[in-house]
Amino acid sequence: MHPRSIVGAALVLAACGGTERPAGRLPDVPRATPLASVLRLPQAGGQARLYRIPGLAESAWKEADKISAVRRVVGTDLEQAAVYALDAKNNLLGLDLESRRTRNVLSQVREATVGPDGTVYAVDSGAVVTQIVRRTPVRFRTKLAGTMRGLYGTMNGSLVTVPAAGHGEAMALTPDQAQGRAALPGGNAAATYLGDLVAVAADSAVILYEPQAKQPVRVLAVSGHARAVAFSPSGHRLYVARGEGDIQTFDRFSGEALESISLPGPARELRGDTYGAWLLARPERGDSAWVVDAATGRLAGAVAAKWAVDLPAVAGGRALLVRSGADVRALDLTAKGFPVTGTVAGGADDLWLPLAWLPPEEERQELASAGAPDSGGTTPDSSGAPSAIYLQVSSSRNPAWADELAGKLKAAGLPASVLAPKSGEEAYRVVLGPYATREQAEATGKGLGMPSFVITPQDQPAQ
Repeated sequence: MHPRSIVGAALVLAACGGTERPAGRLPDVPRATPLASVLRLPQAGGQARLYRIPGLAESAWKEADKISAVRRVVGTDLEQAAVYALDAKNNLLGLDLESRRTRNVLSQVREATVGPDGTVYAVDSGAVVTQIVRRTPVRFRTKLAGTMRGLYGTMNGSLVTVPAAGHGEAMALTPDQAQGRAALPGGNAAATYLGDLVAVAADSAVILYEPQAKQPVRVLAVSGHARAVAFSPSGHRLYVARGEGDIQTFDRFSGEALESISLPGPARELRGDTYGAWLLARPERGDSAWVVDAATGRLAGAVAAKWAVDLPAVAGGRALLVRSGADVRALDLTAKGFPVTGTVAGGADDLWLPLAWLPPEEERQELASAGAPDSGGTTPDSSGAPSAIYLQVSSSRNPAWADELAGKLKAAGLPASVLAPKSGEEAYRVVLGPYATREQAEATGKGLGMPSFVITPQDQPAQ
């Protein structure tokens, strides 16, 4: 089975319940920061540029081509080192990060998205869906009707479509058929990373839409007026912003209410961090962002921020990117007061995309400056033994959830275990490994159907 399929199946198996304790325990390590950058795409046309996180120092990487004005970022396929965007003329563009060249993937594209496995789905002006896998296009038989408010690619090669209220039914499309048709109410919507479940905030309830289930629609009763929704990266937790001025956390599978996170007031939008460390909430009024530490379940602070489709966003697990006047700034979320770590003057007019990627030469420099082992091998610790290299795939404050996910991943054939928190303020982290080299860990990460990054504890796991 392909690693992506293994992880997808394991996450689904987690719904079956039961807590399985992984064998062994890994040593405590501080919160890791993955290698990260942010791509700047010109809304007025020109060259795409890359900046390193957290200082926003400009990378030596620059796009070889000049591209037309970019209207919207569509998504990424880091396994193929590709970024997709729509330009002002409705062309779907593909930017190859390694060659630094741009190509026209498809013309007359109205909407598009990239699934968790890197598959591109594009809807053209005739409402025809085209699936693109490794540059091979496949046209779907079923056309879409009306305006979409959500397109979500899945791990099984289908596209989940959520129309604007009153514009048709939600459904899961494959090249040959449509299934799981259901009418959904209006309201803020979000999907899991794997695209297997969609949630819609509907005031007195959250409507859960699972197109592959026998009963595609479930109702989760929510008091206090559900305004906005978001999922954790693993899909285990559902966050619901309520009109009462808090975020209610639910178990995605049982529907059980787990905890309430107090906010200064009601929020109308939630935006998660790729690695599950942070949650951003948009107040009903004003240009600001409330920052929630997902590990502690508490409000960490507030920052001035103008909300758009791309920003504010968390990059590299610790840097918050925000527009500030005509500029773009990076703020350190792990330091008191969120100090500014870097500024790109005049960057506010362009589009920004955080990436878990650096050019190979800069990646080696970053690892060397951080004292981490090079991808060519391991680094001995003070005892003379080689350091272990792991791949972090999830974090949770609930040890039962972490144990359950690790157990399901192990049952699916992956070397999973749990990193216990160093203190009560940190989370339980699910990791894969150990690996002999960073290359091996990164190769596994590229094939997973969920976010991941490499960490390098200095001690071997206890046996």
